[in-house]
Amino acid sequence: MKIIKLKPYFSEKIWGGQELNNFGYQIPQDKKIGEAWIISAHPNGMSYLDSPGIPHQSLKDFFNQNRQEFGNYQGEFPLLVKIITANDFLSVQVHPDDQYAKKHHQSLGKPESWYVLAAPENAQLIYGHHAKTRPELVSMVKHNQWEKLLKKVQIEVGDFVYVDAGKIHAITPGVVVYELQRSSDITYRFYDFEREDEYGKKRSLNIKDSLQVTTVPDSKDQIIKKAEKLIWSSSAFSLYLADVEEKEVFKLSKTEQPYWLQFTVISGEGTIHQEPFKKGESGIGIGNLEDVELVGKMKVLISWIRK
Repeated sequence: MKIIKLKPYFSEKIWGGQELNNFGYQIPQDKKIGEAWIISAHPNGMSYLDSPGIPHQSLKDFFNQNRQEFGNYQGEFPLLVKIITANDFLSVQVHPDDQYAKKHHQSLGKPESWYVLAAPENAQLIYGHHAKTRPELVSMVKHNQWEKLLKKVQIEVGDFVYVDAGKIHAITPGVVVYELQRSSDITYRFYDFEREDEYGKKRSLNIKDSLQVTTVPDSKDQIIKKAEKLIWSSSAFSLYLADVEEKEVFKLSKTEQPYWLQFTVISGEGTIHQEPFKKGESGIGIGNLEDVELVGKMKVLISWIRK
Protein backbone atom coordinates (compact mmCIF):
# COMPACT_ATOMS: atom_id res chain seq x y z
CA MET A 1 0.00 0.00 0.00
CA LYS A 2 1.19 3.52 -0.85
CA ILE A 3 0.31 6.63 1.16
CA ILE A 4 0.06 9.89 -0.79
CA LYS A 5 -0.41 13.25 0.93
CA LEU A 6 -2.72 15.91 -0.47
CA LYS A 7 -2.65 19.69 -0.53
CA PRO A 8 -6.08 21.28 0.10
CA TYR A 9 -8.05 23.91 -1.77
CA PHE A 10 -9.31 26.86 0.30
CA SER A 11 -12.75 28.35 -0.36
CA GLU A 12 -13.63 31.93 0.55
CA LYS A 13 -17.10 32.37 2.08
CA ILE A 14 -19.18 35.29 3.34
CA TRP A 15 -19.39 33.48 6.70
CA GLY A 16 -15.69 32.50 6.75
CA GLY A 17 -12.76 33.78 8.78
CA GLN A 18 -9.27 32.79 9.88
CA GLU A 19 -10.02 29.76 12.06
CA LEU A 20 -8.46 27.31 9.60
CA ASN A 21 -5.08 28.64 10.72
CA ASN A 22 -5.64 26.48 13.81
CA PHE A 23 -5.16 23.41 11.61
CA GLY A 24 -1.72 24.53 10.42
CA TYR A 25 -2.93 25.93 7.10
CA GLN A 26 -1.52 29.13 5.65
CA ILE A 27 -4.64 31.26 5.21
CA PRO A 28 -4.33 34.66 3.47
CA GLN A 29 -4.91 37.31 6.14
CA ASP A 30 -7.16 39.39 3.89
CA LYS A 31 -9.49 36.48 3.02
CA LYS A 32 -12.56 35.10 4.80
CA ILE A 33 -11.85 31.41 4.30
CA GLY A 34 -14.66 29.09 5.37
CA GLU A 35 -13.73 25.71 3.88
CA ALA A 36 -10.65 23.61 3.27
CA TRP A 37 -11.38 20.97 0.60
CA ILE A 38 -8.82 18.54 1.93
CA ILE A 39 -9.60 15.44 -0.17
CA SER A 40 -11.26 16.50 -3.40
CA ALA A 41 -11.29 15.63 -7.08
CA HIS A 42 -14.14 18.06 -7.74
CA PRO A 43 -13.43 20.81 -10.30
CA ASN A 44 -14.85 23.49 -8.00
CA GLY A 45 -12.16 22.82 -5.40
CA MET A 46 -9.32 20.51 -6.39
CA SER A 47 -6.78 18.82 -4.11
CA TYR A 48 -3.26 18.26 -5.42
CA LEU A 49 -0.72 15.55 -4.67
CA ASP A 50 1.85 16.72 -2.13
CA SER A 51 4.25 13.82 -1.50
CA PRO A 52 8.02 13.84 -2.18
CA GLY A 53 9.01 12.08 -5.38
CA ILE A 54 5.49 12.17 -6.85
CA PRO A 55 4.78 14.57 -9.74
CA HIS A 56 2.58 17.55 -8.87
CA GLN A 57 -0.86 16.91 -10.32
CA SER A 58 -4.51 17.08 -9.39
CA LEU A 59 -6.17 14.22 -7.52
CA LYS A 60 -8.66 13.97 -10.38
CA ASP A 61 -5.95 13.43 -13.01
CA PHE A 62 -4.04 11.02 -10.79
CA PHE A 63 -7.22 9.04 -10.12
CA ASN A 64 -8.18 8.83 -13.79
CA GLN A 65 -4.67 7.79 -14.85
CA ASN A 66 -4.19 5.18 -12.09
CA ARG A 67 -7.57 3.53 -11.58
CA GLN A 68 -5.96 0.14 -10.96
CA GLU A 69 -4.40 1.64 -7.80
CA PHE A 70 -7.92 2.62 -6.69
CA GLY A 71 -9.37 -0.88 -6.96
CA ASN A 72 -10.45 -0.27 -10.58
CA TYR A 73 -13.30 1.91 -9.35
CA GLN A 74 -15.58 2.93 -12.22
CA GLY A 75 -17.09 6.40 -12.46
CA GLU A 76 -15.96 9.76 -11.14
CA PHE A 77 -14.10 10.09 -7.83
CA PRO A 78 -17.04 9.68 -5.43
CA LEU A 79 -15.97 11.30 -2.14
CA LEU A 80 -15.23 14.81 -0.94
CA VAL A 81 -13.81 15.74 2.47
CA LYS A 82 -13.77 19.25 3.92
CA ILE A 83 -13.03 21.06 7.15
CA ILE A 84 -15.61 23.82 7.61
CA THR A 85 -15.21 26.71 10.06
CA ALA A 86 -18.27 28.89 10.56
CA ASN A 87 -17.77 32.49 11.66
CA ASP A 88 -21.49 33.15 11.08
CA PHE A 89 -24.61 31.19 10.18
CA LEU A 90 -24.29 29.25 6.95
CA SER A 91 -27.28 29.58 4.65
CA VAL A 92 -30.16 27.22 5.39
CA GLN A 93 -29.86 24.68 2.60
CA VAL A 94 -30.90 21.32 1.25
CA HIS A 95 -29.30 18.91 -1.23
CA PRO A 96 -30.82 16.73 -3.97
CA ASP A 97 -30.64 12.95 -4.21
CA ASP A 98 -28.95 11.14 -7.09
CA GLN A 99 -32.05 11.01 -9.28
CA TYR A 100 -32.83 14.74 -9.05
CA ALA A 101 -29.18 15.81 -9.33
CA LYS A 102 -28.59 13.66 -12.41
CA LYS A 103 -31.75 14.91 -14.14
CA HIS A 104 -31.15 18.61 -13.47
CA HIS A 105 -27.35 18.91 -13.18
CA GLN A 106 -25.75 15.71 -14.52
CA SER A 107 -24.19 15.37 -11.08
CA LEU A 108 -24.10 13.01 -8.13
CA GLY A 109 -26.56 13.67 -5.32
CA LYS A 110 -25.23 14.98 -2.03
CA PRO A 111 -25.69 13.03 1.18
CA GLU A 112 -23.16 14.38 3.67
CA SER A 113 -22.09 14.03 7.28
CA TRP A 114 -20.38 16.06 9.99
CA TYR A 115 -18.02 15.10 12.79
CA VAL A 116 -17.95 18.03 15.22
CA LEU A 117 -14.39 19.25 15.87
CA ALA A 118 -15.18 22.40 17.86
CA ALA A 119 -18.31 24.09 19.17
CA PRO A 120 -19.23 26.79 21.69
CA GLU A 121 -21.09 25.86 24.85
CA ASN A 122 -24.75 24.98 24.24
CA ALA A 123 -24.21 24.96 20.48
CA GLN A 124 -27.05 24.07 18.15
CA LEU A 125 -27.31 23.14 14.50
CA ILE A 126 -30.26 23.71 12.21
CA TYR A 127 -31.23 20.14 11.34
CA GLY A 128 -34.63 19.30 9.89
CA HIS A 129 -38.03 21.00 9.89
CA HIS A 130 -41.48 20.88 11.51
CA ALA A 131 -43.77 20.88 8.44
CA LYS A 132 -46.05 17.84 8.33
CA THR A 133 -47.19 18.23 4.70
CA ARG A 134 -45.78 19.81 1.57
CA PRO A 135 -48.55 22.48 1.44
CA GLU A 136 -47.64 23.38 5.03
CA LEU A 137 -43.96 23.63 4.05
CA VAL A 138 -44.82 25.87 1.09
CA SER A 139 -47.03 28.09 3.27
CA MET A 140 -44.41 28.52 6.01
CA VAL A 141 -41.75 29.43 3.47
CA LYS A 142 -44.08 31.84 1.63
CA HIS A 143 -44.90 33.65 4.89
CA ASN A 144 -41.27 33.68 6.14
CA GLN A 145 -42.12 31.58 9.20
CA TRP A 146 -38.56 30.31 9.46
CA GLU A 147 -38.41 30.21 13.26
CA LYS A 148 -41.52 28.04 13.26
CA LEU A 149 -40.32 25.85 10.40
CA LEU A 150 -36.69 25.14 11.25
CA LYS A 151 -35.71 22.54 13.83
CA LYS A 152 -32.60 22.91 15.97
CA VAL A 153 -30.61 20.22 17.76
CA GLN A 154 -27.97 20.43 20.49
CA ILE A 155 -24.47 19.30 19.52
CA GLU A 156 -21.04 19.12 21.14
CA VAL A 157 -17.51 18.13 20.21
CA GLY A 158 -17.30 14.49 19.15
CA ASP A 159 -20.86 14.21 17.84
CA PHE A 160 -21.55 12.73 14.40
CA VAL A 161 -24.45 14.00 12.29
CA TYR A 162 -25.64 12.35 9.07
CA VAL A 163 -27.39 14.71 6.64
CA ASP A 164 -29.29 12.74 4.03
CA ALA A 165 -30.36 14.29 0.73
CA GLY A 166 -33.61 16.20 1.31
CA LYS A 167 -32.72 17.17 4.91
CA ILE A 168 -32.79 20.91 5.66
CA HIS A 169 -29.66 21.96 7.57
CA ALA A 170 -27.21 24.73 8.46
CA ILE A 171 -24.02 25.02 10.49
CA THR A 172 -24.04 27.78 13.12
CA PRO A 173 -21.45 30.33 14.36
CA GLY A 174 -18.37 28.94 16.10
CA VAL A 175 -18.92 25.36 14.98
CA VAL A 176 -16.08 23.55 13.19
CA VAL A 177 -16.79 20.26 11.42
CA TYR A 178 -15.03 17.59 9.41
CA GLU A 179 -17.43 17.00 6.53
CA LEU A 180 -17.52 13.72 4.60
CA GLN A 181 -19.84 13.77 1.59
CA ARG A 182 -20.44 12.53 -1.91
CA SER A 183 -18.41 14.46 -4.48
CA SER A 184 -21.09 16.96 -5.43
CA ASP A 185 -21.36 20.73 -5.17
CA ILE A 186 -25.12 20.97 -5.71
CA THR A 187 -26.55 23.07 -2.88
CA TYR A 188 -29.97 24.74 -2.87
CA ARG A 189 -30.06 27.85 -0.71
CA PHE A 190 -33.44 27.92 1.04
CA TYR A 191 -32.99 30.89 3.40
CA ASP A 192 -30.06 33.25 4.07
CA PHE A 193 -31.09 35.45 7.02
CA GLU A 194 -31.70 38.41 4.62
CA ARG A 195 -27.93 38.73 4.08
CA GLU A 196 -26.49 40.95 1.38
CA ASP A 197 -23.50 40.26 -0.82
CA GLU A 198 -20.51 42.57 -1.27
CA TYR A 199 -22.55 44.67 -3.71
CA GLY A 200 -25.42 45.26 -1.30
CA LYS A 201 -27.80 42.82 -2.98
CA LYS A 202 -29.59 40.02 -1.18
CA ARG A 203 -28.00 36.70 -2.01
CA SER A 204 -29.91 34.54 -4.46
CA LEU A 205 -32.11 31.69 -3.22
CA ASN A 206 -33.21 28.40 -4.81
CA ILE A 207 -36.75 28.21 -3.44
CA LYS A 208 -38.30 26.15 -6.26
CA ASP A 209 -35.65 23.42 -6.17
CA SER A 210 -35.55 23.46 -2.36
CA LEU A 211 -39.30 22.85 -2.12
CA GLN A 212 -39.05 20.05 -4.68
CA VAL A 213 -36.29 18.08 -2.96
CA THR A 214 -37.04 18.61 0.76
CA THR A 215 -38.28 15.42 2.42
CA VAL A 216 -41.78 15.89 3.88
CA PRO A 217 -42.51 14.92 6.60
CA ASP A 218 -38.95 15.40 7.80
CA SER A 219 -36.62 12.43 7.60
CA LYS A 220 -35.45 10.68 10.76
CA ASP A 221 -32.63 12.35 12.68
CA GLN A 222 -29.38 10.40 12.54
CA ILE A 223 -27.07 11.71 15.26
CA ILE A 224 -24.50 9.73 17.21
CA LYS A 225 -23.49 11.46 20.46
CA LYS A 226 -19.80 11.27 21.36
CA ALA A 227 -19.13 8.91 18.46
CA GLU A 228 -16.27 6.44 18.82
CA LYS A 229 -14.50 3.91 16.58
CA LEU A 230 -16.64 2.88 13.59
CA ILE A 231 -18.87 5.91 13.43
CA TRP A 232 -20.82 5.31 10.25
CA SER A 233 -21.23 2.70 7.54
CA SER A 234 -23.50 3.11 4.52
CA SER A 235 -23.60 2.63 0.78
CA ALA A 236 -22.54 6.28 0.34
CA PHE A 237 -19.45 6.18 2.59
CA SER A 238 -17.99 4.80 5.81
CA LEU A 239 -16.09 6.56 8.60
CA TYR A 240 -13.85 5.39 11.44
CA LEU A 241 -12.24 7.35 14.29
CA ALA A 242 -8.81 6.19 15.42
CA ASP A 243 -7.91 7.70 18.81
CA VAL A 244 -4.23 6.80 19.02
CA GLU A 245 -2.40 7.10 22.35
CA GLU A 246 0.76 5.25 21.30
CA LYS A 247 -0.08 2.72 18.62
CA GLU A 248 -3.17 1.34 16.92
CA VAL A 249 -3.69 -1.01 14.00
CA PHE A 250 -6.64 -0.27 11.74
CA LYS A 251 -7.82 -3.65 10.50
CA LEU A 252 -9.81 -4.09 7.32
CA SER A 253 -12.94 -6.10 8.11
CA LYS A 254 -14.54 -8.51 5.65
CA THR A 255 -17.74 -6.44 5.61
CA GLU A 256 -15.96 -3.13 5.02
CA GLN A 257 -13.69 -3.88 2.07
CA PRO A 258 -12.68 -0.48 0.59
CA TYR A 259 -11.48 0.52 -2.86
CA TRP A 260 -8.96 2.84 -1.16
CA LEU A 261 -8.53 4.58 2.21
CA GLN A 262 -8.56 8.27 3.12
CA PHE A 263 -6.89 9.74 6.21
CA THR A 264 -7.26 13.10 7.96
CA VAL A 265 -5.46 13.95 11.21
CA ILE A 266 -7.75 16.13 13.33
CA SER A 267 -5.42 16.46 16.35
CA GLY A 268 -1.87 15.60 17.35
CA GLU A 269 0.75 14.00 15.13
CA GLY A 270 2.39 10.68 14.34
CA THR A 271 2.84 8.27 11.46
CA ILE A 272 0.33 6.49 9.25
CA HIS A 273 1.81 3.40 7.60
CA GLN A 274 5.24 4.90 8.45
CA GLU A 275 4.45 8.22 6.75
CA PRO A 276 4.60 11.31 9.03
CA PHE A 277 1.35 13.25 9.52
CA LYS A 278 0.31 16.17 11.72
CA LYS A 279 -2.92 17.99 12.52
CA GLY A 280 -4.71 19.19 9.40
CA GLU A 281 -2.91 16.89 6.98
CA SER A 282 -4.71 14.38 4.77
CA GLY A 283 -3.71 11.54 2.49
CA ILE A 284 -4.95 8.50 0.62
CA GLY A 285 -3.87 4.88 0.83
CA ILE A 286 -3.90 3.08 -2.52
CA GLY A 287 -2.64 -0.14 -4.12
CA ASN A 288 -2.68 -3.42 -2.23
CA LEU A 289 -4.60 -2.44 0.89
CA GLU A 290 -3.59 -3.95 4.20
CA ASP A 291 -3.95 -3.33 7.92
CA VAL A 292 -2.69 0.18 8.74
CA GLU A 293 -0.36 0.93 11.63
CA LEU A 294 -0.89 4.31 13.30
CA VAL A 295 1.82 5.43 15.73
CA GLY A 296 1.94 8.59 17.86
CA LYS A 297 -0.56 10.62 19.84
CA MET A 298 -3.27 11.74 17.45
CA LYS A 299 -6.85 11.41 16.31
CA VAL A 300 -7.35 10.27 12.73
CA LEU A 301 -10.58 10.09 10.76
CA ILE A 302 -10.43 7.30 8.16
CA SER A 303 -13.00 7.27 5.35
CA TRP A 304 -13.76 5.00 2.41
CA ILE A 305 -16.44 3.53 0.17
CA ARG A 306 -17.22 -0.16 0.29
CA LYS A 307 -16.79 -2.52 -2.63
